[in-house]
Amino acid sequence: MKITKEIIERIEGEAALEVEWEDEKIAFAKLKFFNYRGIEEILRKRPLYDALAFTPRVCGICSHSHALACVRAIESCFEHAQETITLNKKARDIREIALNAEKIHNHIKWYFFSILPELEKIDDPTYRGDAFKKPRWFLAQNAITETLKMGAIFSGQWPHGSFVAPGGVTCDPVSLDVLNARGILEKVITFCEETLFGFSLEEFTGFDSAVQVMASPSALSWGIDTMIRHAFDRLGRSHDRFLALGDSFLYEGALKSAKTTVLPADIKYISESLAHTFFEDTTQGYTYSKTATYKKSFFEVGPLARMMVAKEGLIRDFHRRFKDAALTRVMARVAECAHLLVQTKRLLENLDIREASLIPPKRNVHELSAEGIGVVEAPRGSLIHTINVRHGVIERYDIITPTVWNLGNGERDNLSVVQKALVGLDSLTKADFIVKSFDVCSVCTTQ
Repeated sequence: MKITKEIIERIEGEAALEVEWEDEKIAFAKLKFFNYRGIEEILRKRPLYDALAFTPRVCGICSHSHALACVRAIESCFEHAQETITLNKKARDIREIALNAEKIHNHIKWYFFSILPELEKIDDPTYRGDAFKKPRWFLAQNAITETLKMGAIFSGQWPHGSFVAPGGVTCDPVSLDVLNARGILEKVITFCEETLFGFSLEEFTGFDSAVQVMASPSALSWGIDTMIRHAFDRLGRSHDRFLALGDSFLYEGALKSAKTTVLPADIKYISESLAHTFFEDTTQGYTYSKTATYKKSFFEVGPLARMMVAKEGLIRDFHRRFKDAALTRVMARVAECAHLLVQTKRLLENLDIREASLIPPKRNVHELSAEGIGVVEAPRGSLIHTINVRHGVIERYDIITPTVWNLGNGERDNLSVVQKALVGLDSLTKADFIVKSFDVCSVCTTQ
């Protein structure tokens, strides 16, 4: 048996992949996350509202997701203490617009800065990073910047915008703000239509066949063709189980899916494990990433999970043809980007700025003793914040991130999502790509 270790590049943060080989194939794999920051510990014994400032700083990519999960957990605390939280449509829509901007930015950045360069490297042995000199790189960078500007109109800044509070949002946009946001979004849509999709947004979101996507030259069709040529339509398959616990405009309620069968899910069945972590064993542990399971089984979260539980036609067809292979996983994130663009445009067109932005709770936070849970569908999947508060002071704060779901470590007889996707591969280069297909964020994971 031979063991190979490799640093995973082009991800958020730092991580290492360690694989064991038998008969020139991967027999077992470990994902190692090393840089612990301890946000959960920092928050203990602090005033409850401090969490609204600290949690957006868990990550520089999905800071809005953490802010929203935090405020929802705080609102849940008030509700469990019999305090009614009034959240009007304006506040809900602004929260969703900011979250959507974060997802759109992430998906474009991931595809053009992580996936395409990796495919160019796999496809061309002489690759020297030339992908970053091509016009599409500059176009993608501009689209990413514009998306962040759109989100910052409502969040005040990016990243780490503390724009939410129990009962609503702290911004109060005027007509010109909304008009500017709509203009920015149109620029991003144009980039996606001309460079990423190769089709109009209306056409692309109406597709229900994998063949339709390949009918026009684009960054997406090139990526799909390259993945198929290098067998990623068969490689990277995992348990074919999916979980989406947060709300979405694409489906209602928490849902799970085993292959194509969609059923309700309940957060009470989630459990965390510290197995293999430095927390549990300082000598035998090898990661700071916890592990999350649902009814003791590993489930994939993220865009593919959301598309599967929503029964989205295009991704259902990709899944029918290729199951939960790396190709389907990559395609789901791009497809979700298209739906997010449509939904965000709709929200901006119908935003009623006359409503109040914030209706704060009446109860004094210093009197609050309760437990609350906030769930958000972040760019990479289901994000959960749990708070125990006593007399307005945090006694316990727990965060389960999407990367914990997808890239935590299981046992040899009970492989995690990523381990299952890696076992049986004969190439470390392909293993590296499959890890990236999950859109890794070690920063969130080691919070």
